[in-house]
Amino acid sequence: MNKYPFLILLLISINCFSQKNGYYNNLDSAISNPTKVISLVLEKQKLKEIPKEIIEFKNLERLVLRRNYIKEVPKELSCLTKLHYLDLSSNYIEELPKELSTLKLDTLIMWDNLIRIFPKEFELLGNSLLYLDLRAIQMNKEEQKTIKQLFPNARKRLDYPCNCNR
Repeated sequence: MNKYPFLILLLISINCFSQKNGYYNNLDSAISNPTKVISLVLEKQKLKEIPKEIIEFKNLERLVLRRNYIKEVPKELSCLTKLHYLDLSSNYIEELPKELSTLKLDTLIMWDNLIRIFPKEFELLGNSLLYLDLRAIQMNKEEQKTIKQLFPNARKRLDYPCNCNR
């Protein structure tokens, strides 16, 4: 029995399913249906920047851009008012724009980035943020203390503080 037709059919059905129910893992497909995009996963796409088209997805609730080469997060993401889950892990991000503090994020995943300090405005997330992942980021005790104070209600994942004397 030839397994290849079955495998091809399986791959096609997976791709079709992945574009249903608002879930997209392909930017081109998402762009063709901007109002239907609820979850966008662009993991391991070798992106150097966040695609500008993402701000057109007004119903976007979940954005995953992990394992890319992103260095900057545009403040325009703050216009995605339904966004509550943001995963930017394993990139090269050093800071987040203060404008993102207006979002009602409940999950912010930033592990394996360069960020160590958040804008003071992020205290606005204090009530909505439930989970913050900052593993694999070298921070000293003082930086970690500041993060804990900024997000008192969130479950935080931090690595042991370093003796980095910053």
